[in-house]
Parts: sequence; structure tokens; C-alpha cells
Amino acid sequence: MNRNTQLIAEIVVPGGHARAFEVKEGQLLEIIDVEGQQVADFFAFNEHNHWERLSPSHTFTALKSLALRVGDELRSSLRNRMLKIIKDTSPSHDLLIPACDEQRYLVDYGVTGHRSCVQNFEEALRPYGIGRDIFPAPFNFFQSTAIEPDGRLIQEPCRTKAGDSILLQAMKDIIGAVSACPMDLNPIGGSKITDIKIRVYQQT
Repeated sequence: MNRNTQLIAEIVVPGGHARAFEVKEGQLLEIIDVEGQQVADFFAFNEHNHWERLSPSHTFTALKSLALRVGDELRSSLRNRMLKIIKDTSPSHDLLIPACDEQRYLVDYGVTGHRSCVQNFEEALRPYGIGRDIFPAPFNFFQSTAIEPDGRLIQEPCRTKAGDSILLQAMKDIIGAVSACPMDLNPIGGSKITDIKIRVYQQT
């Protein structure tokens, strides 16, 4: 960051868990993959109207692209501009895969009692009165999903390295939440579940 930005919050999201936070209009949000190869599921809600939520489908419709690039504006469920990408060192992000939940582990893997992103978000967002009934689809930062010529989706290991990050500018007052995805039954998170770091900056 340059000398015109001031760090006002730093949050470590433990691997397999989630944390929620507030970012005001004009502030910067940095999401950092601490060790590399860790998916960061991301939700954002309009602080003043929780029914307005960051939406991958409205975003890729507006962008006419499934790839995110510096300068892109991420849209809400009301098609409003919510966040803008300022800097990005990650090779890829995913806008298609839903957040893992209890049924994902049970139906697809026959596993019960596994932590999930939906459970993580419930815990983190409870103080804001936000529950799964209004959870959106996530932006899966750092995740790598390939689309085969026949339309098949291949969930690949993250290609991020330690310290890779995405920097976003809030275009509204938001409540954000990040889950360091606990998925360890397919290869998306590499060999282990690790931490994500969140930083919020004020521009002066």
C-alpha cells in the first residue's frame, strides 16, 4: 500500500472457519492467501439492506465473462456496483461453484459432521442478524475451475502461491464475510486447509 492508505483492521480467518467484518464505501478490502492453495469463499451484503447481496451471476452477466480482471466492478443482486477490483495477483477465481454445506458432504461423500462454508458463514454473520435464508452464491476467490469443451466442470487445485491476494474497493457500505473453505475431500485446497488474512484500509 502507498502512504495515502492507512491499515484500520487486520483479521486472520483460521483455516476451516469464517470471519465477518465491515467495509465502508471508499475503503479498500484485501483478501490474502497466507500459505497458498486456499479457497476463500466470499459474501458481501449491503450494510443498510441485507437483501441486497453480492451476486456472481449478476456480475458475470454484466461483465460478459467468467474471468475477473483488474478494473471489473462486481454487481449485487439488484445489479448495483458493489466492489471494484483494484489489484489481483491470483491466477484464477471461481464464480460457479456453490458454498459447501452439510448436504454436500453427506450426498456427495457420505460424510457427516464435517465443517462447511455455510456453517462457517452462519456463525460469523449471526451477530449481524444474517442467516442462511438470504445467503447468496459465493465468490470463490483463488479457486480454480476448468470448463471442458463438452461443458464439464473440473475442480482443480488452487494455483495461488503464499501471499497472493485480491484488492477490492467498496462502492457501498458492506458487511463482508470470508470462509477459509474446509473442503478436504476433493483437490481444490491443495494438501491442507490454511488461513486467509483480511485487511481493511482507509484511503487518506
